Amino acid sequence: MQRGFVRFAWGVLAYNLAVIVWGAFVRATGSGAGCGQHWPLCNGQVVPRAAQVATLIEFAHRLTSALAGLLVIALVVWAVRAFPKGHLARRGAWLSLLMIIVEGLLGAGLVLLQLVADNGSVARAVAMSIHLINTLLLLGVITLTAWWGQGGGALRLRGQGLVGVLLATSVVAVMLLGVSGAVTALGDTLFPAASLQHGIQQDLDPYAHFLIRLRIYHPILAIITGVYLIVAGQVVARQRPSEGTKLAATLLVLLFGAQLAVGALNIALLVPVSVQLIHLLMADLVWVALVLLAATACVQPLPVPVRSPVVSVRV
Repeated sequence: MQRGFVRFAWGVLAYNLAVIVWGAFVRATGSGAGCGQHWPLCNGQVVPRAAQVATLIEFAHRLTSALAGLLVIALVVWAVRAFPKGHLARRGAWLSLLMIIVEGLLGAGLVLLQLVADNGSVARAVAMSIHLINTLLLLGVITLTAWWGQGGGALRLRGQGLVGVLLATSVVAVMLLGVSGAVTALGDTLFPAASLQHGIQQDLDPYAHFLIRLRIYHPILAIITGVYLIVAGQVVARQRPSEGTKLAATLLVLLFGAQLAVGALNIALLVPVSVQLIHLLMADLVWVALVLLAATACVQPLPVPVRSPVVSVRV
């Protein structure tokens, strides 16, 4: 039963990644208002009729999100049946349920407050950033639930020395990068550039919309974060030389390198929707790899060196 639970947990993670990508498709196509200012109903109906394309896209996102919630509920039920009381997999499943409830409420708030479609306000940028952080937390706890289900130990952040500092900083950096990416994607959607030169002119215009002026910071932050993750991953792998840690560190570096390449392609091609979605998926996979690196490296506290007693020799 526990092996089946682990496979199911990884499947729930994969499905949620797909739902997140579809949510980005809703934003990129301007379909966030496809159901009007109605939630959970769509244009006042349970199932919209004679729907336009935007309505179908948004309604499909709501259906897939609802299924994600049901899968997490099933994850909780399975965890309760498969593991004893107090087991980490149980706690992870319950945390996953809490996060996906918050995720749904944040999505509902975007719709009810009309922070969708062509809305380019500061409020929408802030709401999307909060939504993004909660999404990362949701993916993180589902990842840890699967990890704990297959026998992984509890995370211990205290007493980890340099490894703990590097991983904590990496988590914050990746979250900030994700937030800047979400704001940049919103700016690209609302204020598309006709050419690469036009996009640069937009970015440098001091009177441009704040979403445009913020776009230039995302690639800079991505490069800085990438260099840091490469260094941090190598140091953590050397300090905690287990097979799991080495694999997670290597995976983190490879995924982030691929993400940077896709990001550069995204800019060069003037952010087509398809490349945006791939870029987002790569960013989420980088986050999962970072969570696994922390899980493998911080299972045990940093060992305290024991001084050998000084033996005095009498002559």
